[in-house]
Amino acid sequence: MKRFVIKGTVLTSAITILIGGLLQPAGAQNKVTIEPKTPVTLTLLHNNDGESSLLADALYTTDAGKLPVGGAAAFAAVMKREISEARALGNAVLSVYAGDSFLASKNIICSEPAITNSTKPVLDAIAQAKMPYDVHVLGNHEFDYGTSFLARYVKSFQANGKRNYPFLAGNLDFSSNSELKGLYGKQTLVKGNIRNGKALGASYIHVDPVTKHRFGVVSAVTWTLRTISSPGTVKLTSNDLQTTAKVVQGQIDGLLKQGVNKIILVSHLQAASNDRELVDLLKGVDVAVAGGGDELLQAASTPNSIELIPGESAPVGPYPTSLVDAEGKFVPLVTTSGNYKYLGRLDVNFDAAGNFAGFDTLYSYPRRVIPDGEIAVALKIKDTVKPATDIVNLVEKPLNECLAKFSTPFANSEIVFNTDRGSATVLGVRTSETNGGNLVADAFAFGYANRHEKAGLPKPSVATPMIAIQNGGGIRQNPAITLPVDGKAGNISRGNTFDLLPFSNTLVAVVDVTPANLKSIFERSCSVSTAGGGQFLQVSGIKVVCLRAGTAQVVSNPAAGASTGSITGEGTRVNSLILADGRKIITDGALVPGAPSVTIVTNNFTADGGDNYPTLAALKKYAFGISYEEALFEYLSAFPKGLSGLPTIAASDARYTKLTGEGRIIWQ
Repeated sequence: MKRFVIKGTVLTSAITILIGGLLQPAGAQNKVTIEPKTPVTLTLLHNNDGESSLLADALYTTDAGKLPVGGAAAFAAVMKREISEARALGNAVLSVYAGDSFLASKNIICSEPAITNSTKPVLDAIAQAKMPYDVHVLGNHEFDYGTSFLARYVKSFQANGKRNYPFLAGNLDFSSNSELKGLYGKQTLVKGNIRNGKALGASYIHVDPVTKHRFGVVSAVTWTLRTISSPGTVKLTSNDLQTTAKVVQGQIDGLLKQGVNKIILVSHLQAASNDRELVDLLKGVDVAVAGGGDELLQAASTPNSIELIPGESAPVGPYPTSLVDAEGKFVPLVTTSGNYKYLGRLDVNFDAAGNFAGFDTLYSYPRRVIPDGEIAVALKIKDTVKPATDIVNLVEKPLNECLAKFSTPFANSEIVFNTDRGSATVLGVRTSETNGGNLVADAFAFGYANRHEKAGLPKPSVATPMIAIQNGGGIRQNPAITLPVDGKAGNISRGNTFDLLPFSNTLVAVVDVTPANLKSIFERSCSVSTAGGGQFLQVSGIKVVCLRAGTAQVVSNPAAGASTGSITGEGTRVNSLILADGRKIITDGALVPGAPSVTIVTNNFTADGGDNYPTLAALKKYAFGISYEEALFEYLSAFPKGLSGLPTIAASDARYTKLTGEGRIIWQ
């Protein structure tokens, strides 16, 4: 076996005597295990951002047709195959999940996450509990339905054979949250010594059951959690890179004091670039596993025909990526593409003193997940797997039964809507106006018009104008990027609208929003870079002109316990705001004398300051009894019937005919 060893990477830790004394399973509590003072190779298996992609999807176009890939059942089979191979080599094994283990979508809706007292099985948890994971690190999407559902998700592991399975979030404080504080165990959880379902912690000591070697896992979730999800009363103990590094270093130092000197950082910081900056500030980490960026890395020594799914887009970097810590020591970083399409595997060598000694190039690369099937046979793919039967029966079958209820078309569109998230080079809802964004914002205005009277809210009028806004981050058409989802004019189902607007958001009205408030709100929207951001607002009832050359508004990260940051730079990007009736609110960046205040209709996440909107967070909100998905469903249902016999958006509808919209938002 050829091994690639990085020289000059020995840790400076003086710890050479390793402390045993870990409690053993019931019946052997009086015995202790002393870690062997021998070299060991750790097979580190990892993935991130599974995001409720529990079923295999035909995502890749090949010469033989659409190739189904991923799915929880096939992913589990790949995990078991790799563990079997690692054990045959005499390796220790550690399997980690780097966050975003579920996502708001029609798949998770089948588990009724928004219903507090629901007894529906949490299908994501059942699938993951049947996989040979050792530890989960929480991501931002675990909080999207609030802490009640997160508690239910964790308890679902306990109900499915993993009562004392560890979940880590090293920079979160659960002590003020009634739903999660009872699940918190200790700062450092130890395999075999977690009791009574106290499964939440900050770090973790993994004792390999075969080699008896010990490995430490330290963790962190993105410091922007409060602005992009809904952690409620859970507190962040860091609010930027530097404070996060301090928290993680504390975890590392704590493990070293316990004699654990082989340490893996597993984090969910939204992009591997953030992990690179974090490792720069740390001492004592041997390997870093990143989550949240959905980045596909590629091992240079492994042929594409073995490593990549046929039709895969170009990887964005090497696997592993070389980092350097605060002491100038080499740290390999790994991550991989999500949605259960790839399982990362890094075989790491440690010497007898626990020092990083390189990695095996022969075995270290992402494993693609391709279930058995006709297309795979036609492509002569040799590493397909038979999906795990227990997950097929317990997860896939009930999920398919649930999804069948969402598949009946209720509307039709002669127009294709752009619902892509977008980037610096791709038009999308996080970067600019799109016809898909217009559709959603118009649905909000429609919902308010039908309900304001009953809710006792202002009627849209000249005296009380109304506009609607929707943050680009709340629009998802997973895994598609259009509506209808096949990119062609055609039918729309309730499953499609749940995919498009999957969160448990409700519509609210923010009344008496002054022109100054409105400018501040749109300064936040237009502060995005050309690559976009989740705070970018799609609009109805107003025209927005922003200057790319203007100064972007600056908002600080929220302090510990706060829901939003503070505006530290007002911004000069908003050039004009003009209501649909032609009245000007802002001209040449200045408030127009006598301009009216407005009512804003939006989702409760944005209204409460989500995506770091402090101006909105400070204003009063009034609910009027409809979810944001229901608003779109009702709006689409209200169109006149077309030739299909369904309510139909006509090709001639000028609001939507162009993918770029109708000029509601203009970048200059």
